[in-house]
Amino acid sequence: MNTKQMLMVSTVAITLSMGGTTWNDAVQASSIENTQTTTPIKEDLLQVLGVSSEEDIYKAQYEGQSLAEMAKANHVDVQKVIALQLAELTELLNERLYSGSISPEQYQAQCAELPEIIIKSVYAM
Repeated sequence: MNTKQMLMVSTVAITLSMGGTTWNDAVQASSIENTQTTTPIKEDLLQVLGVSSEEDIYKAQYEGQSLAEMAKANHVDVQKVIALQLAELTELLNERLYSGSISPEQYQAQCAELPEIIIKSVYAM
């Protein structure tokens, strides 16, 4: 598996592993007050891409297909894929911030990087 394929598979694995749990658990604040309200993410990657299983995603990515190509093949707007991943990863960062595992400065820096990382991942750049 080349580096591009490994990056795509890793990104999807992270997103899928977070997808089922990020909005199920209540976020607990430690030393940082939680003033934001979080809303559940209503769609998961399988629904957005229009595929039936995680295996379909892994197989397509292993064969070199990007998430953007999968979305296009299923007549899905790629922006929905990007928005979903951005929402899920932002929620994960929120949880890390509120638990105290990252500082506010780390949170801001990582949030600023998310869009570029997600776009590169979705388009397999």
